[in-house]
Amino acid sequence: MITVENLKKTDDLYIIAKDYADYYANSVLQEKWTTEKAVELFRYFYNRNKDLFFVAYDGDKPVGVITSVLKPWWDGNHLEDGELFVSEKYRKGGVANSLIKVLFNYARDKYNATTLEAHTYEDENGFPYSWYKRLGFETIDDWKIISGDIKEIIKKL
Repeated sequence: MITVENLKKTDDLYIIAKDYADYYANSVLQEKWTTEKAVELFRYFYNRNKDLFFVAYDGDKPVGVITSVLKPWWDGNHLEDGELFVSEKYRKGGVANSLIKVLFNYARDKYNATTLEAHTYEDENGFPYSWYKRLGFETIDDWKIISGDIKEIIKKL
């Protein structure tokens, strides 16, 4: 049975980080994650907002994670800069739905969070973007996600 709760023990970060690194290293994104870098990412979120860091467990085994940070905004607090990940074996079983529901209910009740803002991607099957769309997330055409190599930008300044 899958449960969603706050992180039980920090060693669980290594287990879910390995799955995270393996998955994204082989995804359409071809991101070069290592377990160590994924643990660093999860620790970043955990240390910023421990109470907004939720893990899905199959017994004692971590199989998914959702986390975010809060940003005050004109219409209330926004959840931003988050991560949602479910180990491949546990996808299509409602784990992601459970994770997002727990985070949203908690953030709304404790912090009056009103909105989640995030970026995502889609693979050859349209996933996970299509899943977010089914939940009611909208694409904001006026917004642009930007990324830049700091060394190159400094040269141009």
